[in-house]
Amino acid sequence: MSAQRSVVAPPLAHFSLGNLVIATGAFILAGILGGISADLGVSVSAAGQAMTAYAISTAILAPLLLVMTGRLQRKQAMALALGLFAAGNVVSAMAPNLTLLLTGRVLMSAGAMFTPIVAGLAVAGTPPDKRGKALSLVFLGISLSYVV
Repeated sequence: MSAQRSVVAPPLAHFSLGNLVIATGAFILAGILGGISADLGVSVSAAGQAMTAYAISTAILAPLLLVMTGRLQRKQAMALALGLFAAGNVVSAMAPNLTLLLTGRVLMSAGAMFTPIVAGLAVAGTPPDKRGKALSLVFLGISLSYVV
């Protein structure tokens, strides 16, 4: 009998749901830019900068935060990511002007480090022959966000 390490199945559905929420938060602005521009008294293209701010800051902040949180337990890093995302949502929702909206979106983007954390946990906690399926389930949330 060969020795096998015991693998605890990661909560893939929860990881997928987290990705659904985060990705929906990233993409939802495309459908409501007209309302945002009217509420803030700016042009639609100016309001659209909130999407650009999110995208650029995700590309910069998520990798930096992953490195900076490398010594934390992954559970703590996930909680931090979700906390930053939630705080950014609150700031964005309450924003009376474009500057504060952009600030909230940058804060939200820091929470995007959730995705690579859960992808790593899915791979680490799944037997090798099931890793592809595990990753597809984790990223299903992002795919579903396009529909939402």
